[in-house]
Amino acid sequence: MTRQQLFAAFFFAALLYLLFQFYAIFSVFLGPLSWAALLALTFYPVKQWLVRLSRGRNTTVAFGLTTAVILVVMMPTVLITILLATESVAVYQYLQQVFNEGQAPTIAAKAVDWMHTSWLGRLWEHVAPHVAAWNINVSATALKLGDAISSFLVAQATGIAKNAVRFVVNFFLTTIALFFFFRDGDRLTASLRTLLPMTAADKEIIFSRLYDTLSAVVQGTLVTAAVQGVLAGLGFSMLNVPFAVILGCATAFLSLLPGGAVVIWAGAAIYLAVADTMLRALLMLMWGALVVSGVDNFVRPLMIGGRTEIPTVFLFFGILGGLQAYGLLGIFLAPTIIAILVAFIRIYQERYASDAPPAD
Repeated sequence: MTRQQLFAAFFFAALLYLLFQFYAIFSVFLGPLSWAALLALTFYPVKQWLVRLSRGRNTTVAFGLTTAVILVVMMPTVLITILLATESVAVYQYLQQVFNEGQAPTIAAKAVDWMHTSWLGRLWEHVAPHVAAWNINVSATALKLGDAISSFLVAQATGIAKNAVRFVVNFFLTTIALFFFFRDGDRLTASLRTLLPMTAADKEIIFSRLYDTLSAVVQGTLVTAAVQGVLAGLGFSMLNVPFAVILGCATAFLSLLPGGAVVIWAGAAIYLAVADTMLRALLMLMWGALVVSGVDNFVRPLMIGGRTEIPTVFLFFGILGGLQAYGLLGIFLAPTIIAILVAFIRIYQERYASDAPPAD
């Protein structure tokens, strides 16, 4: 081994070790940094416009835009979180009262009576013999399920203080990171470009695909989820569904998944039907199918559309897999990874798989 080869081996070994230590240091803050990066990317066009308008006052624009994002985006999120926590306590108290006072059998009996007096009665007549043959006690199963739900809520309630502290810390860290991403994002991106051993054209393909995909997925997903959550919450309030805020937030959260909002508004319709309000149940079904889910079928494709150039089937399973692999961030990371992979495949096809010589 020559002296130059020895130096190169030592250099890259040391570099890999330092990169590993760098990741170990910053992996603790991966969540706040990722959310700050997503917010910075979402508002990047606004930031560029403000910098031109202010004649290059980058730091001032970064501070003002960070403050605006906190007031417009993050503070409403905090208020919704407070309302969500309040209604979560109310849900827990309601369930505790139901199971402690023995109301669960009454509710279960009411549900069974409704099944016998509605269009589900005929279906239940066919299913009931099979249920009896399998020795399944429906009432006992429902009670066990309710007990499990109440136990889960108790466990969540005991961790409210710890989660609140963690939320405040992450909120503060996200705010700081967002300011620096607004101020230094262009310089960081330019530095990253110089590190890639690729041609200028290939770098442009990668970074343009990265920006287009992330911005389309973030904007399309968040806007769709927010609109669906607001419309669902409005429908719950108009139809007097209990815990409208918590159900609206749950709708917004599940709306991050394709078709996820159906779980909430369909469940609300079933609740209204069991409560002997069939008209309101039908209105809930119509509102959910035509308005809430209609937004998912119209706004999401409109905002994401052809910007990602990812087949729908890959986007659907990619989001589900990303959610399992990376948590909530996976909803945004998975389409980005798929889009970058598609860009690399196209570069390979153009540079290496074709007969033409690679461009310099």
